[in-house]
Amino acid sequence: MPIAIGPLVRKYRERHRMTQQDLVEYTGLDRSASYYSSIETGRTSPTLAELEAIARVFRTTVIDFLQEAGEASAGVRGREPQESDRVLALFESLSAPGRAMAVELLDLMAERERRGKSTPE
Repeated sequence: MPIAIGPLVRKYRERHRMTQQDLVEYTGLDRSASYYSSIETGRTSPTLAELEAIARVFRTTVIDFLQEAGEASAGVRGREPQESDRVLALFESLSAPGRAMAVELLDLMAERERRGKSTPE
């Protein structure tokens, strides 16, 4: 089954409040913003080297990036649509500093999960 990288690139870019042009600059690749748009919409796929540069910008690994994209493509997230709608609504209700703090907290929690140090529920 193909992995849809584009939506994940867009999700990460928007989460970090970056434009496609910002991504061009931060990756240091000789690509245009329209190329990143093509990736995000699924019209093209990045090379492994490009994917590595993109993942590095978002402080993750290619493996974690591909795993997350694969899970999203397969629909095995295990998240109820109502839960994600609620989280989005709460996030959107926050001020800019509150959003930044929420993103930092989620980044820390996700990193802890990746390292297998999550707390029991």
